[in-house]
Amino acid sequence: MILLLSLLVTSDGGTVEAAGLAGSITWSGDYKQCARALKFTLAAGEYNVSIRADAVGGSYKAGEYLGAKSGLCPPPGAAVAFSDGGRLLFDGFVVSRQRGTGQNFVTVTCYDRGFYLAHNQAVKQYKNQTPENIARGLCSEFGIEVGQIAAAGILVTRNFIGVSLYQIIQTAYTLAARENGKAYQLRFSGRKLNVLEIEKNDETLVIEPGVNLQSAAMADSIENTVTRAAVYDKNNRLVQTVDNAELLPLYGVIQRIVKQADGKDAGAEAKKLLADNGLKQTMTIECLGNLQNITGNTVAVYEPYTGIYGLFWITADTHTWKNGQYFNRLTLSVKRLMDEVEAGSLPNKSGKKTASSSGSGRKIHVDNSGYWPYIDSANQKGG
Repeated sequence: MILLLSLLVTSDGGTVEAAGLAGSITWSGDYKQCARALKFTLAAGEYNVSIRADAVGGSYKAGEYLGAKSGLCPPPGAAVAFSDGGRLLFDGFVVSRQRGTGQNFVTVTCYDRGFYLAHNQAVKQYKNQTPENIARGLCSEFGIEVGQIAAAGILVTRNFIGVSLYQIIQTAYTLAARENGKAYQLRFSGRKLNVLEIEKNDETLVIEPGVNLQSAAMADSIENTVTRAAVYDKNNRLVQTVDNAELLPLYGVIQRIVKQADGKDAGAEAKKLLADNGLKQTMTIECLGNLQNITGNTVAVYEPYTGIYGLFWITADTHTWKNGQYFNRLTLSVKRLMDEVEAGSLPNKSGKKTASSSGSGRKIHVDNSGYWPYIDSANQKGG
């Protein structure tokens, strides 16, 4: 299995095929993250004189010992491409590296181009724009290549000030999803951004004991369960209560407050609050590796002891290659989950100003770091 892998690291010292020196390689994603990650350990040749450049296919003289510029201690900004069997899985850049005394390896962490969506901010005003037009416009402005962009067909009006590109695009699709009942996720394929509808596919893998399942675990909890939503108007008067008829008799009254705002359906918001905060179930499995098992896809699992039985959505995935073996760790959900983000705000009567500079909803760290110096020097944009 390890012989099918390719790990190309490009830095000032040139391009090195480093798969043969990788102790372990982990490729992972999560439905709440806009960038997939690649993490690997490399034998560090600067102090290990047993490692020779000709052993790893480097562009150095035969027998020359590897130094800091060999690509085997790649600096932040170095380009990394990872493939399995000729299929490109990851195309991104080194974000951080770690090495300590007494260690003969360096740990390298990389992200794909979703990094740019999270770390570039913009000020935008949109009036009756579809999410797909918003996504394409931002990608064009920031030099990000475009792949498949799902057509939501819902008009969005929103102002954003100092908000990351990811929050802008995901907010637009979140608002659309509330109207059309669909779910969307952002995913890079090579250099291209794809906005995909999360839906069942024809390549669902069956996972079961004695075949490809290694372990399974399941937990359930009512720690964050809500069984009643109480709707109050702007004068703090109770308008209505909405109960979870199934869970309230089981767990008693666990109430949250919903404020009725102008232009919003508080009843629908209360129902959504109950739907999103029911009995929490956490299911994880470990299985033999399969490249199809990535976040947003589905798997069919048959494991009677834990009760994980049926069709599930993958909400987080980790793929690990180590010692010639390949296996997955998957987090599963019975529900199709979308990273719901609501940044920015509706414009006021003038149609220009927004009430919030950074928006609301789930917080994502953003800054104005822009492109990495290494990428600038290579005349590459963030796409």
